[in-house]
Amino acid sequence: MSYDIESIKEKLKNRLIPEHYEHSLRTAGTAARMARAFGVDEGKAYIAGLLHDYAKSMSDEELVSQAERFGIEVNPVELAFPYLLHAKIGARLVESELCVKDKEIIASIANHTIGSVFMGKFDKIIYVADVIEPGRLYQGLDLLRRIALDDLDEVFKEAYAHSLMHLIRARKLIHPTTIEVWNRLVLKQNG
Repeated sequence: MSYDIESIKEKLKNRLIPEHYEHSLRTAGTAARMARAFGVDEGKAYIAGLLHDYAKSMSDEELVSQAERFGIEVNPVELAFPYLLHAKIGARLVESELCVKDKEIIASIANHTIGSVFMGKFDKIIYVADVIEPGRLYQGLDLLRRIALDDLDEVFKEAYAHSLMHLIRARKLIHPTTIEVWNRLVLKQNG
């Protein structure tokens, strides 16, 4: 299926604050480059990168309200930090408002923040592209960017570890799924 990229960009521009819109453009470009490197459909990765933060500019109240509307169960961590819901809500809104039905695109949007134990190659590309896009600036990013096109599982694991360490250093709550994903990564690494 082909998508009208200019129409999608226009809808995003009207929906997101400028900072989130620019981030989405950079994530889309990074996702397409990663997709090329790992033999995944570049166009589809570009669309997923473009749409990954579709609900990012919504207020906490709007996110909780949309979760209720879509019947999405909200756990205590998400209730304390409703911005975590933007991935799941964004996936549902992209499906309903933009009529995007591609299961990989929808899953990658839903999984780009917290992750999932069921993430495949496509999901990992969108997750990592979001973390390493050129506008991001934080310590440790150079390593991730250096290995981003070499070993997808390794860069995903490193990016996930980086995010987890950030939460620990900031003394933030950790989503139960984050712990589950991390434990699965460690178990897989250790055989």
